[in-house]
Amino acid sequence: MINSQLGTILERYKTEIERLKVTDTSIDAEQVLEVLNARDAVQLALKGATFIPTSRLKQVLELDTELRKQAIQINKVIKAEQFAQWRESIHPPGEAWWWRLENLTPPHKWDRFDWLWKGLVVAGWTANLSLLINIATRFLSGGAGLLGASAVILPSILALLQASSELTKAGKEGFEKLLTKLNIPQHLQEEAKLGSTLLMTGFLLSFWLALPSISQLYNRNGLNNYQQGKLGAAEQDYLKAISLDADNADAHYNLGNLYEDLQDFEKARKHYQIAVGSDVPDAYNNLARLYIQDKKYSQARALLQNGLVKAKDLPEVRYSLFKNLGWVRFEEGRYEEAQLNLQAAIGIANNPEVAKNIQNTGAAYCILAQVMERQKQPAALEQWQKCCEQGSTLNADEDTWLHLARQKLQKAGRVCK
Repeated sequence: MINSQLGTILERYKTEIERLKVTDTSIDAEQVLEVLNARDAVQLALKGATFIPTSRLKQVLELDTELRKQAIQINKVIKAEQFAQWRESIHPPGEAWWWRLENLTPPHKWDRFDWLWKGLVVAGWTANLSLLINIATRFLSGGAGLLGASAVILPSILALLQASSELTKAGKEGFEKLLTKLNIPQHLQEEAKLGSTLLMTGFLLSFWLALPSISQLYNRNGLNNYQQGKLGAAEQDYLKAISLDADNADAHYNLGNLYEDLQDFEKARKHYQIAVGSDVPDAYNNLARLYIQDKKYSQARALLQNGLVKAKDLPEVRYSLFKNLGWVRFEEGRYEEAQLNLQAAIGIANNPEVAKNIQNTGAAYCILAQVMERQKQPAALEQWQKCCEQGSTLNADEDTWLHLARQKLQKAGRVCK
């Protein structure tokens, strides 16, 4: 009775396999389920039998071999995810290999490189996370602000999602489902994962390489705020520019200029020194001026002479460099050299196109008047007159010189126009 029943079940199993062999170009899910169901019945009958003839066992083994041969065709239609869904619903026992036919497909020739692709993926997302941390740290340094937060959010989400697809089971399954929906073959999925990782690397690397340009945007915004008198906002913009690109010499120079306005000369000197390291001509002049105020004339002289070499095509900067070099020579008691440098500065400022870009054209006259006075030259009074007419109060030194010019003119019976 049992032997007869097993024979009937095996005939059904054989029939379903034959149907697959005949219609292997148009296999559908229902046919596959019929075969699997038939194989379940065979297994149930085998377990219930007390004795199984060798002929029946041989028939089972032959039919199982045929089913394994059909696994390639079946797996073209039924994806691994669908088998997984079926198993979740039916809960077949662990020994029911026929419910795991996706594991029977022979490996594709490209699969032998999967170990390499997986290793490169891990290396890639490690690099991505490092780039993301670097970018986020720069943007968030000193407070992100709306622009900084917006710039960090998108790459952060993308990089973390990509890392999740490699580090978590749910992430891996979700990404594999996405690749399946995109009709990417199983043997190319590791390559696809590497491709997505490299795309993310390219995106983050491009963002990282763009940081100097973004830094300049902050620097320009800081300069606008500075010109509008918003010194606090300007300081934050300059600091953000420097956090994004530590080599942004313009931002260092502008920040030094701002700190000098705020009378924080130590910080100003620090940023001027960095700007000098990047050959910003104005920084040579401003740092030298601070050294003059500290009576460090040799350091100031070296900076001014180097600055003149760097500022060959910048007449406004050359005016300031010659003026301050004349100031150094005056303080050193080298009056003839002082006079030559100051006259060079005045000669530059005599060009109306250049003079309109110089805020303190009277400063050179103020120092030259002192030089001539020390040499007891009668023309000193004329220089005091020009000092008074063109002088300014941009800083404490110039304010002192202007006051001195008024005193000298008043004593000589002249009026400062």
